[in-house]
Amino acid sequence: MKIAFYYKSANNGINTHVEALTHEFEKLGHEVKRIDQLLLGSFMLGNLRGGLSYGFDFALKKIKREVEDCDILHIHHAATFSEFFLPFSSICSELSIINTFHIPAASSLEGELRKIHIAALTSLYSGRSKRFISVSAEIADYIRRHCSVTNENDGGTEIVVIPNGVDITRFHPAERDAKDTERDEDGDCICIGYLGRLSPEKNIINLIKAVRGLETEKIRLMIAGSGPLYNRLKRLETDRITVLGYVEDAASFYRSLDIFVLPSKLEAQPIVLLEAMASGLPVIATDVGDNRYFVQRNGLICGASVKELRAAIQELLHEDRARMGEESRSIVEQGYTWDKIAERTLEVYGDT
Repeated sequence: MKIAFYYKSANNGINTHVEALTHEFEKLGHEVKRIDQLLLGSFMLGNLRGGLSYGFDFALKKIKREVEDCDILHIHHAATFSEFFLPFSSICSELSIINTFHIPAASSLEGELRKIHIAALTSLYSGRSKRFISVSAEIADYIRRHCSVTNENDGGTEIVVIPNGVDITRFHPAERDAKDTERDEDGDCICIGYLGRLSPEKNIINLIKAVRGLETEKIRLMIAGSGPLYNRLKRLETDRITVLGYVEDAASFYRSLDIFVLPSKLEAQPIVLLEAMASGLPVIATDVGDNRYFVQRNGLICGASVKELRAAIQELLHEDRARMGEESRSIVEQGYTWDKIAERTLEVYGDT
């Protein structure tokens, strides 16, 4: 089978998802062609490093040439004009179309804009696509309740939930002795970390304020990632708070931590949460997107305010973090490795 992925190769979860599926599919003998929206000439309006960005292009002829020898066109939605015009192209009648929605939504202004985006796409592709995939159960429920999607028997398009995955060979727990040797003379400190885009919806400033207000001096906060807020966050550094910027070796960064915190105001199903869990970390995550389905006995779910984040950190300091970290690792091993996610995706293709 020859599969074409149409996606935007920005530094985000979509890119990770597509690269991982490509690797797994090729191991199974399938041929994969990756069609990068940016390389087709999309002019992107917004900030590719974080937040909203939209592409203005009319690339249907280019896409048609790219997919003419393919069996399946799998669209990973990332907001370009061509995504909205494709349903009216002969492409939809010539090969099977699959759509994956990675788009987060929430009650905020940005979240509501993204809901409009989701509703428009599902309306256009319903009945033309063979399946809709959502990485988020929450977004799948939203699509079923509010968008013009019917079931297959009514000539519509069924939606299924297939989450992101994680490479458990790359992301794994640190050996206790190895972690201890990496610590400085203040070896009894507890290191809290965040990795991801440094953009407003990630709510990192509230996390910094929460850590600043903790009474204990044994807490250190490490912030890794790149994005539009980097310079502002860098100015907030103290002896307890370090902004690293982009880190080349994300797996080693996770292994240097004791607790991972995801303070976002907007998520779908974040890959960084799975990476932290695979690294054997207890986690704190805000109650957005699908976080609540992944954070149970392995950590805490909380609100996004400074007070709520601080209370969650304080509570976790008194929990059995070692047991929670083991539970995190167990969860991803059982259901969220990329080979399992690829298998579920191929089952969707097989039903087309």
